[in-house]
Amino acid sequence: MEITFIKRFITTSIGRKAVMAVSGLLLGGFMLVHLAENLLLFKGEAAYNGWVDMLLSNPVTPLLELGLLFLFLAHIITGAWVRVEDFLNAPSGYEARKWQGGRTIGSATMLYTAAAVLAYLAYHMLTFRFTDHSMGFYQMVTYAFRDPVFVAVYVAGSAALALHLSHGMQSAFQTLGVNHPKYTPLIKIGGILVAVAMTGFALISVYYLLGIDIKAAQAGYNVVIIR
Repeated sequence: MEITFIKRFITTSIGRKAVMAVSGLLLGGFMLVHLAENLLLFKGEAAYNGWVDMLLSNPVTPLLELGLLFLFLAHIITGAWVRVEDFLNAPSGYEARKWQGGRTIGSATMLYTAAAVLAYLAYHMLTFRFTDHSMGFYQMVTYAFRDPVFVAVYVAGSAALALHLSHGMQSAFQTLGVNHPKYTPLIKIGGILVAVAMTGFALISVYYLLGIDIKAAQAGYNVVIIR
């Protein structure tokens, strides 16, 4: 009975948009958690490696990864489905008017930023998840962040993610019916703050590219630049 209901639900336009909205919100929450994990890099090698080792040794982690994969697939499939439907049902001249009516850069470029984020995610996984971890995760990450090409890709991917979420988060709440004069402005501000937070990924990579030793700087020593 439940499976039949789910099948009927996702075959409706409203159902697909709801799945896209919920999966997008959950993925946005995950990105905030992942950013917090990356901030452990500043606590040093032992703290970062200890956290990653704990995650990989936890038997629940593979289930969480499968859950994330399901969310990504659900978001991508329903997002593409909704986009195709909107394109087919759009009135004549819609593309020429897409910047009118309060459209923002984030809302007008959702398809392009989604493709960029997907490519960025694939590159990220190949670089960090499905690779040799023998040197240790802290060394692996900080070494990658000293490569200008990798950092350029990382910065571009982070910018695409921020732009995507700048519209995606508030749009998701609107899709789910959370649209009230009192709360909508707060939701928009929250969406912008989440989007801005995503630039933290880029800032961390640039930090290690420049080789700035913030602890040494705070102690009054010369800032170390690694070349």
